[in-house]
Amino acid sequence: MLTPGRPRGERGLPWIASSSKDSEILRLRGLVATLASVAEHPGGAQSFVEYALDKVVEITRATGGVVLLDNGDAGLTVASARGQMTRLDVDAFNGGQTLARACLEEGTSLRSDATAGDERIRGDARRRHHLHALIAAPLRYGDTAQGVLEICSSVTHAFDDIDAQAIALIGNAMGGALGRQLALEENARLLRRLHDALLDTQATAQMYQDAASLDALTSLPNRATFEAQLEAVCAAHDGQPHRFGVLFIDLDDFKDINDSYGHATGDAVLRTTAGVLRDTLRDTDVVARLGGDEFVVLLSSLRDADRDVRSVAAAVEDELARPRVVNGVRLRIKCSVGWVIHDGESHASQVLHTADERMYEQKRARRQR
Repeated sequence: MLTPGRPRGERGLPWIASSSKDSEILRLRGLVATLASVAEHPGGAQSFVEYALDKVVEITRATGGVVLLDNGDAGLTVASARGQMTRLDVDAFNGGQTLARACLEEGTSLRSDATAGDERIRGDARRRHHLHALIAAPLRYGDTAQGVLEICSSVTHAFDDIDAQAIALIGNAMGGALGRQLALEENARLLRRLHDALLDTQATAQMYQDAASLDALTSLPNRATFEAQLEAVCAAHDGQPHRFGVLFIDLDDFKDINDSYGHATGDAVLRTTAGVLRDTLRDTDVVARLGGDEFVVLLSSLRDADRDVRSVAAAVEDELARPRVVNGVRLRIKCSVGWVIHDGESHASQVLHTADERMYEQKRARRQR
């Protein structure tokens, strides 16, 4: 017996803690595997339809399912059916006694948790065949719906949002395959929708962790990420001097830009600086934003360390100083650059401190001049 007041699941079952978020994540992973197997099915069209329908019924725990093809003026025809749906003739589908006809006409997925009171469904097929819950999705290829994928259950409220997502995704995959091939852009769209579902169930904790390592404004690595990477590089080159160098870059008169043109322009200058640094440096170099108008660069694989670091510092200054329009304002981005070549002993904090000091030495010297 159920304990009074005990929370109940969507299908009327007792709430079980272990089947909440973890269960959703497992189901979504199963959906990913199903999508892959459906998309890679090697058989012909009929074999493909039957295989996909079996998979749909399996992952949604439906008591019946059907794939209907749209033959234009001739109406819907049954390509394959399972369970309760095998008892319906094609006139029931064409006559709106399920969601199939409305789904095709509206061109979007539909769901009915309790068909008895659903005004979209006509006739008595739902009562005679115990179709108490339905989900229908169009088999879309490009802008055209080639048919409908529909599942049913003999109990009300049998399906949840993940089931609806599964039907919509697999319906799209089936539509692509039935349109001669699964279009690449359709694949990308399906994966984006699946990605959104994973975010909704917080199954992408790793993605959030990665996002925490980036600067929100420039999408460059942030201070914590850079310091950790620099510490690892210092440890890897312990006792091996002149293998890498660090540039410390500070924009000159950045406060004046904010005061004169506003913070929106200031933010645009920072994003432009990040883009210029990425474009100017090698793919193997690491560019990060420490905060404010301070940027750092880790230069690795140096041949002539002193010459290489000086050359890169000069190139960065020259490239940033080129006249450009930023947020509607024509300006030059001027900066001061300090650099240090690793001595084979210093830790990350020492390297950054030295580069910072040398940057300010350069800034003071410029002001004096």
